[in-house]
Amino acid sequence: MDRQAVAQRAAARGKYLQRFLENLMSPSFSSSELAPAPPAPPAPQPAPERVNPVSAVLTVAGIVAFAVWKPALAQQIGVFLLTLGVLVFVHEWGHYQFARWAGMKVNRFGLGFPPWVFTVRRNNIDYSLGALPIGGMVDIAGLGSEEEMVADVKGETVANPTRGRNPNAPFGQKQFQDASLGWRFWTLFAGPLMNFLFAMTVFIGVYSLVGMPDKATGTNVIEMVQPGMPAADAGLQSDDKVVAVNGVKTTSPEQITKIIRSNVDKPLQFSIERGGQSLSKSITPKMDELTGPDNKIEKLPLVGVIFSRHIDSYKRLSLPEAAQEGWDNATGITQQIFGLLGRVATFKLTKDDKRGVGGPIKIAQAVGASARRGWQDAVLMAAALSVNLGLLNLLPFPALDGGRILFLGYELVMRRPLDPRKEGIVHAVGMVMLFAFMIFISVRDILPMFPFFHGLH
Repeated sequence: MDRQAVAQRAAARGKYLQRFLENLMSPSFSSSELAPAPPAPPAPQPAPERVNPVSAVLTVAGIVAFAVWKPALAQQIGVFLLTLGVLVFVHEWGHYQFARWAGMKVNRFGLGFPPWVFTVRRNNIDYSLGALPIGGMVDIAGLGSEEEMVADVKGETVANPTRGRNPNAPFGQKQFQDASLGWRFWTLFAGPLMNFLFAMTVFIGVYSLVGMPDKATGTNVIEMVQPGMPAADAGLQSDDKVVAVNGVKTTSPEQITKIIRSNVDKPLQFSIERGGQSLSKSITPKMDELTGPDNKIEKLPLVGVIFSRHIDSYKRLSLPEAAQEGWDNATGITQQIFGLLGRVATFKLTKDDKRGVGGPIKIAQAVGASARRGWQDAVLMAAALSVNLGLLNLLPFPALDGGRILFLGYELVMRRPLDPRKEGIVHAVGMVMLFAFMIFISVRDILPMFPFFHGLH
């Protein structure tokens, strides 16, 4: 046997061993995968979408008209959409970047939801802005975009309908299933991970460069008034400054809470500043359920107001102190969310929980209130919302990142993936349920704005 033949056989063995090790690292390994996979036919490149000038003009005109009609509300919505846009961008960028690192084909990076009003194509990837400015998406080939989920439910033919795994697909052209289980996990987990890292970066940056709010100074500001509670009945409003209660000057929400707790069924005189005017409001606390920091449910005297401290001075922290404070904030938010989810699962939601849970409308109100208190509060609010977004996306619910990771767990245990069409149907149903819940919670947030509906709460 000549040297050339020996070299060819050695190279063949090397390729076989490489293929064997690659498949062995995949939980879906089977002996049939040792045979070389047929090359995938080149996918047809869709023509780049054109911007509809009529839609763009109407969208811009509508925004301008609303801003002129309701400038204060438009500003609040603008701050909310800007904050949400940053958080969604950070989340989707995590999915996008890890998918690119894994060699997956990315079809679209979109902020908002269709119809797309603006699209630009770079390196065969569409970068789009949607007409519905809530949410975002990264369309990874084979992962299952909204369009693919609908096609799965209808039984329509889509590209590569069998979605068989092809580890030899060219880098940058891989479908989601072509990547190893590890890369698929990290691509899904990267979105929430980026939200956590973003929140920690913001906490550390603000606390170390600007400072942490000095609790010894400040003014109590009403952030939100809960409908149907004594404060709402007395006419208190968001952004009212609480100067004193029963003649006692207050500089922290804890002081007000202590006074309320010690005066059950006794009228309290709230000294309020509103738009440069001094007002006095008589409010009698009433007993109601409240969830404490340790997630225990108690009956306590309440007035139905969420207070926040308008800080007058800040104290800068060292980097280790800022990191520790940021970590404490993130873990505290996590504990609150898990406690709330536990009460949801056990049907033990309190009235305080039901009043506190809100959708985009209530979040927009909270973001707007924080922005009015200063950019530091607005940035810290964005960090807190980023933790919320990351955690909620990790829930093991269909269509969320956690739900998709759950299916990877199934593949890891069973050594084979679930039937793609069945998985697509599960995610499609989950998407419908999420949208239905969002609509329900938004309507629930809107109703208190109309006095006629106050009795429904």
